Amino acid sequence: MDQNLREQKKRGSFLFPLELHPTLDRDGTFYVSCHWHPDIEIIDMQEGHIRLFIDGQPTLVSKDTIIFINQEQLHHLNSLEAGTRYNALVFPAELLSFDMMDYCQQKYLLPLIQKKLLFPSFLTPEHPAFSSVRTALASISCLCKEEPSGYQLSIKAALFELLAALIREDSLIAAKGQTSSGQQKRLDTMRSIVSYLEDHLCEKISLETISAAYYMSPNYFGKFFKRCFGQNFTQYLNGLRLEKACLLLQDTNLPIMEVSLQCGFENLSYFVRLFKKEKGIPPSAYRKKFADP
Repeated sequence: MDQNLREQKKRGSFLFPLELHPTLDRDGTFYVSCHWHPDIEIIDMQEGHIRLFIDGQPTLVSKDTIIFINQEQLHHLNSLEAGTRYNALVFPAELLSFDMMDYCQQKYLLPLIQKKLLFPSFLTPEHPAFSSVRTALASISCLCKEEPSGYQLSIKAALFELLAALIREDSLIAAKGQTSSGQQKRLDTMRSIVSYLEDHLCEKISLETISAAYYMSPNYFGKFFKRCFGQNFTQYLNGLRLEKACLLLQDTNLPIMEVSLQCGFENLSYFVRLFKKEKGIPPSAYRKKFADP
């Protein structure tokens, strides 16, 4: 696996690399582009519905579902309705490690760090560990917001409670053996495509140019892309560009025309029409929503 293609974002602080991301989609347009990272991600769905892809496999996820995304898993999602709300907790497995090689370290923690043990993909209320896991996640959410003295230690204690609840119900999964060559090639190609699009986002990218880069015919590439990412190539590319546009509108004072160009839209009027169609308001109004009062 090409380590340069992973998300390199630093979590939390150097000594406590954990972050909580509360998310509320007010207008039903929230979208997270395809990515992966060396961290564990736990998503607690509280309201609404999302469409989630993990390693190219689609799942419709409703509220009261806890999602575990294991290390290096390729994933992306979009909300399916306004009011969708969830908390995403992201941290490295090494955060749970001990210096002392005791029973816990050898039996559970090292296998998790080494990806020999995996979290289950989903927990629903019917699962016997669901209540305990959600309670631990709620506690972590409060601690991240309030940051009382010693909150880091309390968060780690809650993570161990979460892990213990899963172990009690024999819910950790032994990693399968070597991934088949076909499946590994598919995942590597997906990761490479994600990286290619991010590297060339501001350039003119057509189905013909990207399919040629992967030695596929446009027709075959289009079918492969739709099967792996759940959208046709143009839809996905536009979504990726609009995601970048939203960040530029929030974080910079660049003119709308410059935002359009930096996101790969050569035609300003097309960019404005597409933005309004997907986000419900034009780029200028979107920027005002995030302007300082």
